[in-house]
Amino acid sequence: MKSDVLNTAVPALAVMAGALFPVLLATLHGRPAARLAGLIVTGPLVTLVTILLAAAYGRPAYLDVALVLALLSFAGSLVFARFLARTL
Repeated sequence: MKSDVLNTAVPALAVMAGALFPVLLATLHGRPAARLAGLIVTGPLVTLVTILLAAAYGRPAYLDVALVLALLSFAGSLVFARFLARTL
């Protein structure tokens, strides 16, 4: 059972990590609107990576980290959007 989850999680983790690279580039280098879009996409991607790690290693404590990360990334996106609205 564990090897089935591991065989599924590792390729999915590689795809998620590959999708994270261009999003991080947009977040670090770009116009403010592109940075906001990158931040909004980065949160769920990193949350999914953390959930996949929890499934692959069989560590349910990582699911708590994923939940907190999802909540904080949503709140951070709202704060950045509000700050961006003031400057435009």
